[in-house]
Amino acid sequence: MTQRPDTSQAPHHLSLPGARTVITQAVRAADHALDQALSERAMMCLTADPGVGKTFTLHTLCQQRPHLPALRLLPRPQARPDDLRHSLHHALNLPGDPPQDAGLCDDYLRHALAAPPRLLAVDEAHQLSPSCIEYLRYLHDDPTPQVTLLLLASKPRLKALRSQPTLLSRVATWHPMEPLDTDEVLAVLPAFHPLWQHTDHHTLTRLDDTWAHGNLRRWAALTHQLQAHRRRHPGQQPDPSTLLRRLHPPLARTA
Repeated sequence: MTQRPDTSQAPHHLSLPGARTVITQAVRAADHALDQALSERAMMCLTADPGVGKTFTLHTLCQQRPHLPALRLLPRPQARPDDLRHSLHHALNLPGDPPQDAGLCDDYLRHALAAPPRLLAVDEAHQLSPSCIEYLRYLHDDPTPQVTLLLLASKPRLKALRSQPTLLSRVATWHPMEPLDTDEVLAVLPAFHPLWQHTDHHTLTRLDDTWAHGNLRRWAALTHQLQAHRRRHPGQQPDPSTLLRRLHPPLARTA
């Protein structure tokens, strides 16, 4: 597997100084699936366990497509269709405030979405209410807007989306993202952050087996603790137990 570190600014968990974007197998597979969805102007759902990297992958895929206009929405829990209308109005940089009349607002949005083709990405889509899902169905089925719809959803709550007939019959691809396996951890971590470049494989494997489980958010937390340890003890490499003691149990219960 070829790893491609990217030193450009990326939205890493905890805003880790020195962290780099690494194109993993999961990101590459999501990239291929999105290309297919874009070619068909289809509806796609990207799913993963919390912390595996759905939102980070979205940012990465958008960075790789600088000429593709992308609209990214993060609706609040149990948002109403009017909330989506207003979010789209602002994301499209339309002038003035969104019209209070829903029909008039939709006309403005349909006109703005007519061209060029766009990616409409909705994060935390498992929190959408049935009425918001129906509104997204309206945008998807309307022939005027040229949008490919990408939904990002937590795998533990995917059942809520799959129970919606509106989506079940329209989502062309339910694409799962899996955590890093052991071999990928050993390849990705040194490319992800220079602090791991000289860490032996046994230590990386132990940290992954004991706590991270291939979860990139947990690895970011471990990296954060390693940075803190290096600041307090320059030149001293901590053993895994030292790092894990600062993370377990508080983060292990909430990650």
